Amino acid sequence: MMPYSDYTAEAIVARGKAFYQQLKDEVEPQHKGKFLVVDIDTGDYEIDDEDFVAAERLRAKHPDAVIYCLRIGYRTAHLLGFRVSVLTDYTSEVIVARGKELYGQLKDEVEPQHKGKFLAIDIKTGDYDIDAKGAVATYRLLSKRPDAVIYCLRIGYRTAHRLGFRSTYGILASKVETNTKQPQ
Repeated sequence: MMPYSDYTAEAIVARGKAFYQQLKDEVEPQHKGKFLVVDIDTGDYEIDDEDFVAAERLRAKHPDAVIYCLRIGYRTAHLLGFRVSVLTDYTSEVIVARGKELYGQLKDEVEPQHKGKFLAIDIKTGDYDIDAKGAVATYRLLSKRPDAVIYCLRIGYRTAHRLGFRSTYGILASKVETNTKQPQ
């Protein structure tokens, strides 16, 4: 598993929200609806129409940044969970097949100690991350490999969620606190 930071998910959210409160009056009027990503250590930030574009620009300046992302002027970044804005030539069938193949190679190693957690695997490199929240594992992997093509699964289970699930993606880590209501 790749190291990310010493921050808990809750600390990332708290620091990110604190920085946003300091910036809110400055950025909200002209950037409402855009994404703000902030380095929670330095306070440096980027704004863009696309969350991942802003994150890439911030990472270019601060490669080891611990990033918090939000949608300016809204309670949530996306309607449900989050989407990863990565363009890829891989079909979903290829992503699933390669992800399952890589998980097969890792299963004996990760399942005994991480059953029930989420595994995010970059199907191009085989790098992976594990966390109790799928979004956190995915985000940490993207933080280290911005061009990753990710297959995410719940370790030791056939499905990640039961039918009719409520989003378990708490941050973005996540990105933001998840709320299934439409943005205001």
